Amino acid sequence: MMRCTCWIFFLTALTVLNLGANSYDALALQQRLVDVFEQNKDAIVRVKAAFRSTESETGKSQVMLRIGSGFFVSHEGHVLVSASRAAGADRVWIEYKDKRYAAEAIGHDRLTNVSILRVIELPDKFSIIPIDTSSSDPQLGSIAVAISCPLDFEASPSMGIITGRDKKLGNKVFPTAYLRTSIAANAGRNGCPVLDINGRFIGMTVASIPDLGGSYCLPPEALVRVRDDLLFSGRIIHSWIGFEVAAKLNADNTNSVYLTKLVEGSPARQAGLIEGDRLLSIDNRLINSVTDVPTAVFFTRANQFTTIKVMRAASELEFSVKTRPRPDKVPVIEVGDSTISTSVNSATESAITKTAVGDNE
Repeated sequence: MMRCTCWIFFLTALTVLNLGANSYDALALQQRLVDVFEQNKDAIVRVKAAFRSTESETGKSQVMLRIGSGFFVSHEGHVLVSASRAAGADRVWIEYKDKRYAAEAIGHDRLTNVSILRVIELPDKFSIIPIDTSSSDPQLGSIAVAISCPLDFEASPSMGIITGRDKKLGNKVFPTAYLRTSIAANAGRNGCPVLDINGRFIGMTVASIPDLGGSYCLPPEALVRVRDDLLFSGRIIHSWIGFEVAAKLNADNTNSVYLTKLVEGSPARQAGLIEGDRLLSIDNRLINSVTDVPTAVFFTRANQFTTIKVMRAASELEFSVKTRPRPDKVPVIEVGDSTISTSVNSATESAITKTAVGDNE
């Protein structure tokens, strides 16, 4: 009887200790989330953009207002925002701590849905969110914290998790890989930063996924590529190589990517690539599927040389290809039932900027 009583006491004590440990872990997580918010909230702004138009029937002038979120990325007053909020606006400004500040557009990239503004007269005090490209993407299931200005509220945190790393949605292939989160991006949240549990920047929200109640964010490496081009020239020039690819099933049930068509006079053709080459890498980025191709092309620079490796017969060959600015009109990316084929004259207009990021937030 005494032995039984001792075991009951021991098990009860273990249960209490476990509950205490779980409670401590929950409190520690809560405090970490609070710290991440407190350390970054002073970099968050609300973005408002006015668009003037004329009614076709009455001829009366009207103004439409688009609202989103953004965040300071430099002490000179540069703010990253969603292009669906700011691109083409007649007037744009930010609201920060109950004050309005005029801003000017530096540049827009509709393909990735990113704009950069410069606040003309800076607030007396604000913080910035550094963008570090040295860290790897967060693991699926990792905690994510978005800080935005929804509706007319001040900067507010939203917590979710990383749910995917996608290169396509349905039959639309993205211009580069996007992180998918469980955090909604409606009600003026688009354009906000997303951070991990340690406060490290992991992406900028660029699209909502209404059916899932989630969102897509552009990872740091891709965002920096866009930001730097916009700061330098006010626009991003996406490069063009000029070939089409398709996935073919190998005997071991793995896929390989092959060149199926080269545009006459294209950089690819001039460099010596031919139809039937098996594509191995572009600019040291491995190609394992056709959805890897737009991402690899995205990080190349127009009018610069990039290295393309292929397998031809039994030989591995390396070509130095001088890319060109992409043409204005590009073919639509198509996804078949068993194979995926795409034109990489350039990355096509992304599904997220065409549909999921509409102006109905």
